Amino acid sequence: MNALLKVSDGLRRLLEVIALSGGWLLLIMALVTSFDVVARKFGADLPFTKLQELEWHFHAALFSLWMGYGYVINAHPRVDSFTERMTHRGRAWVELTGCLLFALPYIALVAYYSLEFVEKSYILNEASDSTVGLTHRWAIKGVYAAGLWLVVLGIVSVLLRVIVFLFGNKTVEEVNLQIGHVESDV
Repeated sequence: MNALLKVSDGLRRLLEVIALSGGWLLLIMALVTSFDVVARKFGADLPFTKLQELEWHFHAALFSLWMGYGYVINAHPRVDSFTERMTHRGRAWVELTGCLLFALPYIALVAYYSLEFVEKSYILNEASDSTVGLTHRWAIKGVYAAGLWLVVLGIVSVLLRVIVFLFGNKTVEEVNLQIGHVESDV
């Protein structure tokens, strides 16, 4: 069971490093957006379509690189009205069932087919619909596909923690299991 916990910790650290590294895209996105707004205000003759597409590319990349870590730290949307009165063990059983029957099969399938989605875009040399837009649309599709695979890793990390908690005689604190309703001290 300790080996499962170590694998889960390793996945969590990997996802955290990717997410925090990807967080720097927020700064770049803010700079590009600010430049776009200021340049438009002063009537600069620039390819604004490319700037706008670059903005949404950064936004999509930022979102994609955080998806897996968001799942691991329980920052994703949940409907907790069903589980709010359950014990932590009961929530863990719901999480195990949800991961195995719904989340993992669905995300793994979508992630698998996302590779074909990127490949077709690459082969077609897909570009923006705008004649003055960005080229290489496969690149942003690839980042989004990578984000889906990061969610798969996040689900596996949580699943391993749930398994250790349910079958390994460890406490919630020892496993660092973050499921169910979470109140933040923000």
